[in-house]
Amino acid sequence: MTPAMPATTMPTSESEPHIVVYDMDGTLFRGDCGGAFIKQQIKSNIGRLLLSILIAPFAFPMLSIPSMRRIGVSAYLWIASVGLSEADYKKILDEFIAQYRIKPIEPVLTECRKDIAEGKKVVIATGAGHEMASAFIRHLGMENRVGLVTSQSVRFFGGMISLIQANGETKLRELVRHGYSPPYVRAYSDTASDLPILRAAAKAFLVNYREKDRIYLSQKLGEKLQVIDQIKP
Repeated sequence: MTPAMPATTMPTSESEPHIVVYDMDGTLFRGDCGGAFIKQQIKSNIGRLLLSILIAPFAFPMLSIPSMRRIGVSAYLWIASVGLSEADYKKILDEFIAQYRIKPIEPVLTECRKDIAEGKKVVIATGAGHEMASAFIRHLGMENRVGLVTSQSVRFFGGMISLIQANGETKLRELVRHGYSPPYVRAYSDTASDLPILRAAAKAFLVNYREKDRIYLSQKLGEKLQVIDQIKP
Protein backbone atom coordinates (compact mmCIF):
# COMPACT_ATOMS: atom_id res chain seq x y z
CA MET A 1 0.00 0.00 0.00
CA THR A 2 1.18 3.50 -0.78
CA PRO A 3 2.53 5.11 2.41
CA ALA A 4 0.52 7.93 3.92
CA MET A 5 1.76 11.43 3.26
CA PRO A 6 2.55 13.57 6.33
CA ALA A 7 0.11 16.36 7.09
CA THR A 8 1.20 19.86 6.22
CA THR A 9 -0.52 23.08 7.26
CA MET A 10 -0.83 25.33 4.24
CA PRO A 11 -2.04 28.89 3.82
CA THR A 12 -5.36 29.06 2.02
CA SER A 13 -6.97 31.53 -0.33
CA GLU A 14 -9.41 33.87 1.39
CA SER A 15 -11.64 34.14 -1.68
CA GLU A 16 -13.63 31.40 -3.38
CA PRO A 17 -11.51 28.65 -4.97
CA HIS A 18 -10.59 29.56 -8.55
CA ILE A 19 -7.45 27.54 -9.31
CA VAL A 20 -7.40 24.24 -11.23
CA VAL A 21 -4.28 22.08 -10.83
CA TYR A 22 -3.11 19.52 -13.40
CA ASP A 23 -0.20 17.13 -13.09
CA MET A 24 1.64 16.68 -16.41
CA ASP A 25 3.29 13.26 -16.88
CA GLY A 26 0.70 10.49 -16.85
CA THR A 27 -2.13 13.03 -16.61
CA LEU A 28 -2.05 15.34 -19.65
CA PHE A 29 -0.06 12.75 -21.59
CA ARG A 30 1.20 9.23 -21.03
CA GLY A 31 4.64 8.36 -19.74
CA ASP A 32 7.29 9.93 -17.52
CA CYS A 33 9.48 12.25 -19.59
CA GLY A 34 12.06 12.86 -16.85
CA GLY A 35 12.41 9.16 -16.14
CA ALA A 36 12.66 8.41 -19.86
CA PHE A 37 15.48 10.94 -20.25
CA ILE A 38 17.46 9.48 -17.35
CA LYS A 39 16.97 5.91 -18.61
CA GLN A 40 18.11 6.88 -22.09
CA GLN A 41 21.25 8.50 -20.75
CA ILE A 42 22.13 5.60 -18.48
CA LYS A 43 21.52 2.93 -21.10
CA SER A 44 23.65 4.77 -23.66
CA ASN A 45 26.87 4.32 -21.63
CA ILE A 46 28.16 1.10 -20.07
CA GLY A 47 29.83 2.94 -17.18
CA ARG A 48 26.62 4.77 -16.29
CA LEU A 49 24.66 1.52 -16.58
CA LEU A 50 26.99 -0.40 -14.26
CA LEU A 51 26.93 2.40 -11.69
CA SER A 52 23.13 2.52 -11.77
CA ILE A 53 22.99 -1.25 -11.17
CA LEU A 54 25.38 -0.86 -8.25
CA ILE A 55 23.24 1.74 -6.47
CA ALA A 56 19.86 0.19 -7.38
CA PRO A 57 19.33 -1.72 -4.09
CA PHE A 58 19.52 1.56 -2.19
CA ALA A 59 18.35 4.24 -4.64
CA PHE A 60 15.50 2.52 -6.48
CA PRO A 61 13.27 1.97 -3.40
CA MET A 62 13.67 5.66 -2.53
CA LEU A 63 11.73 6.60 -5.68
CA SER A 64 8.55 5.22 -4.09
CA ILE A 65 9.01 6.92 -0.70
CA PRO A 66 7.77 10.54 -0.82
CA SER A 67 10.20 11.79 1.83
CA MET A 68 13.20 10.20 0.06
CA ARG A 69 12.24 10.56 -3.58
CA ARG A 70 14.47 13.59 -4.11
CA ILE A 71 17.53 11.58 -3.00
CA GLY A 72 16.64 8.67 -5.30
CA VAL A 73 16.01 10.95 -8.28
CA SER A 74 19.24 12.85 -7.56
CA ALA A 75 21.26 9.64 -7.55
CA TYR A 76 20.04 8.57 -10.98
CA LEU A 77 20.13 12.08 -12.43
CA TRP A 78 23.74 12.48 -11.29
CA ILE A 79 24.72 9.19 -12.94
CA ALA A 80 22.94 10.25 -16.14
CA SER A 81 24.75 13.60 -16.28
CA VAL A 82 28.13 13.28 -14.56
CA GLY A 83 31.04 14.27 -16.80
CA LEU A 84 28.93 16.47 -19.07
CA SER A 85 29.54 20.19 -19.25
CA GLU A 86 26.53 22.47 -18.79
CA ALA A 87 26.50 23.09 -22.56
CA ASP A 88 26.68 19.38 -23.39
CA TYR A 89 23.97 18.52 -20.86
CA LYS A 90 21.66 21.18 -22.30
CA LYS A 91 22.34 19.95 -25.85
CA ILE A 92 21.50 16.35 -24.94
CA LEU A 93 18.38 17.47 -23.07
CA ASP A 94 17.24 19.60 -26.02
CA GLU A 95 17.76 16.65 -28.38
CA PHE A 96 15.72 14.39 -26.11
CA ILE A 97 12.87 16.93 -25.90
CA ALA A 98 12.84 17.30 -29.70
CA GLN A 99 12.45 13.56 -30.30
CA TYR A 100 10.14 12.69 -27.36
CA ARG A 101 6.74 11.62 -28.64
CA ILE A 102 3.86 13.01 -26.60
CA LYS A 103 0.85 10.67 -26.32
CA PRO A 104 -1.99 12.90 -25.06
CA ILE A 105 -4.71 11.65 -22.73
CA GLU A 106 -7.43 13.43 -24.66
CA PRO A 107 -10.25 13.64 -22.07
CA VAL A 108 -7.96 15.42 -19.59
CA LEU A 109 -6.23 17.60 -22.17
CA THR A 110 -9.64 18.66 -23.51
CA GLU A 111 -10.79 19.58 -20.01
CA CYS A 112 -7.61 21.56 -19.41
CA ARG A 113 -8.06 23.52 -22.63
CA LYS A 114 -11.70 24.16 -21.71
CA ASP A 115 -10.64 25.56 -18.33
CA ILE A 116 -8.14 27.87 -20.07
CA ALA A 117 -10.76 29.03 -22.58
CA GLU A 118 -13.22 29.76 -19.76
CA GLY A 119 -10.67 31.96 -18.01
CA LYS A 120 -9.97 29.73 -15.04
CA LYS A 121 -6.57 30.02 -13.35
CA VAL A 122 -4.88 26.82 -14.56
CA VAL A 123 -1.53 25.65 -13.20
CA ILE A 124 0.52 22.65 -14.30
CA ALA A 125 2.38 21.17 -11.31
CA THR A 126 4.87 18.49 -12.26
CA GLY A 127 7.86 16.54 -11.04
CA ALA A 128 9.57 17.14 -14.40
CA GLY A 129 12.32 19.76 -14.66
CA HIS A 130 11.49 23.31 -15.75
CA GLU A 131 13.15 23.22 -19.19
CA MET A 132 11.51 19.94 -20.13
CA ALA A 133 8.07 20.88 -18.76
CA SER A 134 8.07 24.31 -20.45
CA ALA A 135 9.00 22.71 -23.81
CA PHE A 136 6.11 20.26 -23.63
CA ILE A 137 3.65 22.94 -22.50
CA ARG A 138 4.71 24.96 -25.58
CA HIS A 139 4.18 21.86 -27.73
CA LEU A 140 0.64 21.55 -26.36
CA GLY A 141 -0.05 25.18 -27.25
CA MET A 142 -0.40 26.37 -23.65
CA GLU A 143 2.62 28.64 -23.34
CA ASN A 144 1.79 31.83 -21.40
CA ARG A 145 -1.71 30.50 -20.78
CA VAL A 146 -1.03 28.39 -17.69
CA GLY A 147 1.07 28.65 -14.55
CA LEU A 148 3.93 26.18 -14.25
CA VAL A 149 5.43 24.66 -11.08
CA THR A 150 8.28 22.20 -11.65
CA SER A 151 11.23 20.43 -10.06
CA GLN A 152 14.57 22.26 -10.02
CA SER A 153 18.05 20.81 -10.50
CA VAL A 154 21.57 22.09 -9.76
CA ARG A 155 25.12 21.06 -10.60
CA PHE A 156 26.89 18.90 -8.03
CA PHE A 157 30.38 17.35 -8.36
CA GLY A 158 30.35 17.26 -12.15
CA GLY A 159 26.73 16.20 -12.61
CA MET A 160 23.17 17.30 -11.89
CA ILE A 161 21.03 16.57 -8.83
CA SER A 162 17.51 17.52 -7.81
CA LEU A 163 17.41 20.62 -5.62
CA ILE A 164 13.61 20.66 -5.43
CA GLN A 165 11.67 17.54 -6.38
CA ALA A 166 8.07 18.61 -6.91
CA ASN A 167 6.25 15.52 -5.70
CA GLY A 168 3.94 14.89 -2.76
CA GLU A 169 3.98 17.51 -0.01
CA THR A 170 6.82 19.34 -1.75
CA LYS A 171 4.67 19.89 -4.85
CA LEU A 172 1.96 21.46 -2.69
CA ARG A 173 4.49 23.65 -0.91
CA GLU A 174 5.88 24.77 -4.29
CA LEU A 175 2.38 25.63 -5.49
CA VAL A 176 1.89 27.82 -2.43
CA ARG A 177 5.36 29.38 -2.82
CA HIS A 178 4.48 30.37 -6.38
CA GLY A 179 1.21 31.97 -5.32
CA TYR A 180 -1.21 29.10 -5.96
CA SER A 181 -2.66 28.51 -2.50
CA PRO A 182 -5.49 26.04 -1.83
CA PRO A 183 -8.36 25.34 -1.81
CA TYR A 184 -8.46 24.39 -5.47
CA VAL A 185 -11.54 24.00 -7.68
CA ARG A 186 -10.26 20.71 -9.08
CA ALA A 187 -7.02 18.72 -9.13
CA TYR A 188 -5.98 16.03 -11.62
CA SER A 189 -3.25 13.45 -11.10
CA ASP A 190 -2.26 9.89 -12.00
CA THR A 191 -0.63 8.99 -8.68
CA ALA A 192 -1.38 8.61 -4.99
CA SER A 193 1.75 10.63 -4.18
CA ASP A 194 -0.30 13.72 -5.11
CA LEU A 195 -2.71 13.08 -2.23
CA PRO A 196 -1.85 16.45 -0.58
CA ILE A 197 -2.98 18.36 -3.69
CA LEU A 198 -6.00 16.13 -4.34
CA ARG A 199 -7.05 16.55 -0.72
CA ALA A 200 -6.77 20.35 -1.07
CA ALA A 201 -9.24 20.42 -3.99
CA ALA A 202 -13.03 20.52 -3.97
CA LYS A 203 -13.01 17.79 -6.62
CA ALA A 204 -10.20 15.28 -7.12
CA PHE A 205 -9.65 13.33 -10.35
CA LEU A 206 -7.46 10.25 -10.71
CA VAL A 207 -6.30 9.70 -14.28
CA ASN A 208 -4.53 6.86 -16.08
CA TYR A 209 -4.28 5.13 -12.75
CA ARG A 210 -2.83 2.05 -11.14
CA GLU A 211 -5.40 0.04 -9.20
CA LYS A 212 -3.43 0.25 -5.95
CA ASP A 213 -3.49 4.05 -6.21
CA ARG A 214 -7.25 4.06 -6.81
CA ILE A 215 -7.86 1.90 -3.74
CA TYR A 216 -5.58 4.01 -1.54
CA LEU A 217 -7.01 7.35 -2.67
CA SER A 218 -10.59 6.07 -2.37
CA GLN A 219 -9.89 5.26 1.27
CA LYS A 220 -8.40 8.71 1.87
CA LEU A 221 -10.75 10.88 -0.19
CA GLY A 222 -14.00 8.93 -0.26
CA GLU A 223 -16.71 10.20 -2.60
CA LYS A 224 -14.70 13.30 -3.49
CA LEU A 225 -12.46 11.16 -5.70
CA GLN A 226 -13.54 10.64 -9.31
CA VAL A 227 -11.70 8.43 -11.76
CA ILE A 228 -11.12 8.88 -15.47
CA ASP A 229 -10.91 5.37 -16.86
CA GLN A 230 -7.54 5.47 -18.60
CA ILE A 231 -5.73 2.63 -16.81
CA LYS A 232 -1.95 2.43 -17.07
CA PRO A 233 -0.69 -0.61 -19.01
